[in-house]
Amino acid sequence: MEIKERDGLARIAKFETPHGTIETPTVLPVINPNIMDITPEEMKPLGLQGIITNSYIILRTPQLRERALKDGLHALIGYDGPIMTDSGTFQSYVYGSIEFNNREVVEFQKRIGSDISTILDVFTTPGTPRSQAEKAVIETYNRMLEVNDEDGIIAGPVQGGVYSDLRRRSAELMNSTRAMYHPIGGVVPLLETYDYSTLVDIIINSKINLSFNKPVHLFGGGHPMFFAFAVYLGVDLFDSASYVKYAKDDRLIYPDGTRDLARITELPQWSPLYGRYTLKELRDLEKEKRSIEIARHNLKAIFMEIAEIKERIYEEGLAQYVAQKARSHPSLLKAYWRMMSYSNILERYEDLSKKTAYFFYDSFSTKNPYVSRISKFTDQYLSSSRKDTYVFTGKAWNPGYTNTDFVRNVYQKIDCNALISWSGTFVPAELENTYPVEQTVSSGFEPDPDFSAVKDIISPFRVDVYKGEKFEGDQIRNFNLNKIRVIADYQFGMGTGKMIFRDDVKINVSKTGRIRGILSRDGRLIATLRNDGFFTLTYYGGYLLHSSLKPPRLRVVVSNESAEYNAKGYSVFFKFIKDTDETIIAKNDVLVVDEDGNLAAVGKAMVSGRELREYGEGIAVRVHEGRDQSEK
Repeated sequence: MEIKERDGLARIAKFETPHGTIETPTVLPVINPNIMDITPEEMKPLGLQGIITNSYIILRTPQLRERALKDGLHALIGYDGPIMTDSGTFQSYVYGSIEFNNREVVEFQKRIGSDISTILDVFTTPGTPRSQAEKAVIETYNRMLEVNDEDGIIAGPVQGGVYSDLRRRSAELMNSTRAMYHPIGGVVPLLETYDYSTLVDIIINSKINLSFNKPVHLFGGGHPMFFAFAVYLGVDLFDSASYVKYAKDDRLIYPDGTRDLARITELPQWSPLYGRYTLKELRDLEKEKRSIEIARHNLKAIFMEIAEIKERIYEEGLAQYVAQKARSHPSLLKAYWRMMSYSNILERYEDLSKKTAYFFYDSFSTKNPYVSRISKFTDQYLSSSRKDTYVFTGKAWNPGYTNTDFVRNVYQKIDCNALISWSGTFVPAELENTYPVEQTVSSGFEPDPDFSAVKDIISPFRVDVYKGEKFEGDQIRNFNLNKIRVIADYQFGMGTGKMIFRDDVKINVSKTGRIRGILSRDGRLIATLRNDGFFTLTYYGGYLLHSSLKPPRLRVVVSNESAEYNAKGYSVFFKFIKDTDETIIAKNDVLVVDEDGNLAAVGKAMVSGRELREYGEGIAVRVHEGRDQSEK
């Protein structure tokens, strides 16, 4: 897969098939080869990029089978784009068995020209007992091994019922095979019962244990109500028969739910039915015609939500969109809470900062991955500097606008930890301008932070709320110097601030007092401080960091051939990466080194450390400055 844009685990990516490129995230509408009331050609204007159809139906229907073997699947369907085929797993579950085995089903899919073939996996439901679900995982894996020598794109489904450990095991097993595409199966009953919180467990435990270089497909996840949640957790593709099924029951799909035709009073303007029918005319249509027309509406709703999600990814605002949608239905809010319980995992894949502000809504927001990241750092900050601590709340401190009087009369005259209240937790005052502290838009409903947590860390030193007192005496420390060091510690790891910013550095500030550039004693630029409150390193700054880190960290190791080009300022491509530090945060500055560990360049990692290892196409690191461009 080639990444175009990303937002945490969500991504817009290109996936190549024999009949064209699929750009994710997207939906593959289910096409019944026997009945095509709406053809793929009619769906193209809505955003169709591929379809899915059932190979078992074709295989067991003599007329369809003969045509498919003679003319090919694409001629049979009348569509020249990517086609995925399902294997008949659901039919096997319903009827107990089918008349064909796994290898026969896969070979047939390949013979008729399917772009993505699917093995005959073993279907499990939320009610499947654990022992049976475990057997299904093993049998599904063994069936993948039966066709592991086949060419082409074969989908290896992840099963395991509602058991997180079995989902992880199934994902790991499938990841060890040659499967290039991974559907998450056995989830339709959860979707039908609105059990989205269990679905969150299944998706995250499957996704994190699969290769990031392969598409993840949520089998049967065809209603737009949950799309944003699934994409946020790393799902790339969905398939949908819901547009037809709901239409047959006179139900219209909307991005936030489903409504009965008999109960609506007006068609939305985005609907393809708006202006073509009045509600009375639509209701008076004969049943078959009415179902087809409602299916057109439903398809529009599905693809409209996909377009909205993609726009949110481009804006780096998908997390906000998910938080908003969570408040539209109790089952979604429950799922959102469950999702935030995985913040420690999600945080590993979140960017260093985002284009959009951080929105604080309510107590649910205190579980956000960015809160998790900065809270972990605050614990490290306090543990590494155990001393008296002042907490600044309310009017004592306005994050983002340094209180000059406070800095002059308090901070610089006493040696203490200074914490400010933010998003229901505490953060070092030195991070006042660093994302997301300054960039927060708050509802004002933050809970009171837990003082006892700070006391436990710094004991036996005292923690107190600052009450506005002034301190006499001389200045004993420099706020701006400490500030750039704490930012560096947060961005590059504890202790790095003092390594790259020595006591004699020169700190340039703007007319408004914001720090801009940091130079060495002899005038060499080390780093600039961006508007998001993080540093962009020069090659010299990278050299200081590279020389100081023991053991080496923040490194992207590239081939010696690539290093020569990167030293001239050219970007790093995934295919030339030999190794990476897995703790690298997406959009953070990294050190590009050759196979011998020599620093070639400094640049911004486009993805996380794990993703740097796994992707194969596209730009991995955008170089700021190479060795050959610097004065060093």
